[in-house]
Amino acid sequence: FANSNYTINQQHLANAFTLKSDTGGLFDFDIALSRYDYLEDIQRSPYGVTSTGPFFTTNGKIARLDGTNWMNGDAKFIWRPNEAHEVSFGLHADRYYLNNPTYASTIWNSGPDATSKMYTDSIGATTTAALWGQDAWRFAPDFKLTLGGRLENWQATQGFNLATTANSAGTITRTTIQNQPEQDATRFSPKASLNWKPNEWQVTASFGQAYRFPTVTELYQIVQTGSVYAVPNPNLAPENALSEELAIERSFDGGKIRLSLFNEHVDDALIQQTAFLATYPVPVNYVTNVQAIRNTGIEIAASKKDVFIAGLEMFGSVTYVDSRILADPTWASATGTSVVGKHVPYVPDWRATIGATYTPDQYWAYTVAARYSGKQYSTLDNTDIIPNVYGAFNKFFVVDVKARYKFNEQASISLGIDNIGNESYTLFHPFPQRTFIADAKITF
Repeated sequence: FANSNYTINQQHLANAFTLKSDTGGLFDFDIALSRYDYLEDIQRSPYGVTSTGPFFTTNGKIARLDGTNWMNGDAKFIWRPNEAHEVSFGLHADRYYLNNPTYASTIWNSGPDATSKMYTDSIGATTTAALWGQDAWRFAPDFKLTLGGRLENWQATQGFNLATTANSAGTITRTTIQNQPEQDATRFSPKASLNWKPNEWQVTASFGQAYRFPTVTELYQIVQTGSVYAVPNPNLAPENALSEELAIERSFDGGKIRLSLFNEHVDDALIQQTAFLATYPVPVNYVTNVQAIRNTGIEIAASKKDVFIAGLEMFGSVTYVDSRILADPTWASATGTSVVGKHVPYVPDWRATIGATYTPDQYWAYTVAARYSGKQYSTLDNTDIIPNVYGAFNKFFVVDVKARYKFNEQASISLGIDNIGNESYTLFHPFPQRTFIADAKITF
């Protein structure tokens, strides 16, 4: 329980800038910049509990994130040369920097915020620079073709890790220092979409490729959260996803219904796992590349206004996904389990939502919504079958209610109850049961 007892001192700074035009004419733009800085972030905790009684040890750990920061920049431009074309293009850049040492302290709750001894150290940076563009071309009255692509370069640099082993008293017995290899990847992601809308019906066929690059924490951060360690992997490869979708939609008075068929094939899928490793006495989180996975499914969604009475809107959706691991040659199991053909972790087979909002006038709105999620697994070999334990992902059905009063366009208040039936379920950890929520909102 020592890891759940701590003091923390934080001072973070967030800055953002946005400039945009929305004329709908020949040319528009949208520029967004943001930066987030950990000016001060110091967490102090005892190393453990004493052997003579239920007391915390005097010595402890000081975990710091000072200097950690990230920056994002996006510039989007829209050019409308004629009624048939809308050309969009832009730039993206981001940089994430991690600085996360954990010091050994003789007195965990007082004294200096850094010492000459470290339990761990995690340093690293990732940067992304991208160019993208697309043209939405209405080549016939009922047809629109959208073609586009994204070229991006991703780099992981400055990777450094210090790791130690210590005895039960917290005395460091071994130190390992590693300068991590740098990575550099350039990828191009094409996309295409064809839309046919002759009347109230429309059919859209889409294809796209996308890459997900490892984050700086997945690559370099050694951290303990409660009783769980996170161990980085500096050799992670980018995830490569190919997606196809066919959507058929029918609009009618005050509503619409949509049927979607989709398929996604992912190479080098980045999937988080939690396991007990030989050198760690507690659970360990890590991210691994799975060679190939596939998600195939169907979704039906519908909404309708003024159902039975004026002001009553109903909505809902049902999704089924058959998610499978196709290949993972690096899988090793001490118990002889396999992963090929198993469900992809964290993807439930069934998901459904149904709800209704009643708006009797311009002031009041009452909403009730129900959500269902089927069983999902957290392990690649799907051996986590025991519900309601740490790390499990249960199926669940919950109902939420909310009432909102709108004074005007700038001010509103709301009261709600999430999980009104007090359903008990676990999604890695026990999820909140019946929860009361009050909210007041003012915009300027």
